[in-house]
Amino acid sequence: MTLISPALPLVMADLGSSSAAVQMLLTVYLVALAAGQLVYGTVSDSLGRRPILLFGALIYSLSGFIAIFAESIEALTLYRILQGLGAAACLSMGRAIINDCFDRRDAARSMATAQTIMAIVPVLALTLGGLLTEWGGWQSTMAIIGLAGLVVLVIALLILKETNLRRVKSINLASLVSAYGAVLKSPIYLTYALTNSMQIGMFFSMLGFLPYQYARLGVSPAEFGIWFALTPVSFIIGNIVNRYYFIDRGIERAAMLGCLLTLVSVLALYATQFFGMAYPLAIALPCCLFGLSNGIVISNTVVGAIHASGDHAGTGTGLLGAWQMAFGGFIGAVIIGLGGAEDFLLAVLFLIFMSVISVTSISYVYRGRNALV
Repeated sequence: MTLISPALPLVMADLGSSSAAVQMLLTVYLVALAAGQLVYGTVSDSLGRRPILLFGALIYSLSGFIAIFAESIEALTLYRILQGLGAAACLSMGRAIINDCFDRRDAARSMATAQTIMAIVPVLALTLGGLLTEWGGWQSTMAIIGLAGLVVLVIALLILKETNLRRVKSINLASLVSAYGAVLKSPIYLTYALTNSMQIGMFFSMLGFLPYQYARLGVSPAEFGIWFALTPVSFIIGNIVNRYYFIDRGIERAAMLGCLLTLVSVLALYATQFFGMAYPLAIALPCCLFGLSNGIVISNTVVGAIHASGDHAGTGTGLLGAWQMAFGGFIGAVIIGLGGAEDFLLAVLFLIFMSVISVTSISYVYRGRNALV
């Protein structure tokens, strides 16, 4: 996601496409991530986590290498769909494996550590994506995607052992319906999932419209990569603070605080541009606060949702991942479709609306936990 973001304007010019068509490179990727996780999560409850992860890494790597040779926006869009389907297996299995190995509080700590490690890649990818785009065109970003998938595949083959030791005996339509029904009946799961999906969706939406605002300020793709890299750096800091401080005070309280800080960050982002602060730092600073707050929210809401899934952890993580990507892809497409690439304030208004929903949602769990205490 972050690697290709600085290259979007160049893709539009090189392949002769519109901003809406280029936005589809993000949208279809997210849709494929969503659809794939719906299947992979439940299947892994029966087949195990390891074979699903290996399959996904293989598809991701191959589609990345093939995309180098795309000569039209339609072909590149197809390869992005395949990349999304491969990535879906890797993302959903990562969460499920952590849930398999730890109890609730330790899982939250481990998820925060994993999120910290995962955030290093977007930091590098944003900077590298901008530099690669100027040096080797958008095709170079596809090559890096192929290499990344290959690394995951090799490491999983050499190191990963199966972690799902309580597998469902068989998978059929009835068992699928039963598994999803059990998960969807949990109001706690739904609350955590909605909060998490809104927070993730906000980040993915920003990747779609921020490059255009930075470009209007005269920022090059390489400079954009550096400025926006501050957001995942802040995300790393948020995860570290969460791991060593907030988790011990309860994941519900940590998630509530993070959501409130997110709302402050997007309000600040709107205010800076509304009052004409047309320079990169005025965008980057609110984005840093957004990254910090996301680092507090994401791991806690992921663990809360998966734990609420009970014996259907694979189904729960797959459904959660699908919601994350669906919100990101759908909202991102809506924002661009309504003119968010040209009207930055309109795009940020969508983020404010999503942030209000996440605060309202997590308050349900927060009040319920305090009532129990």
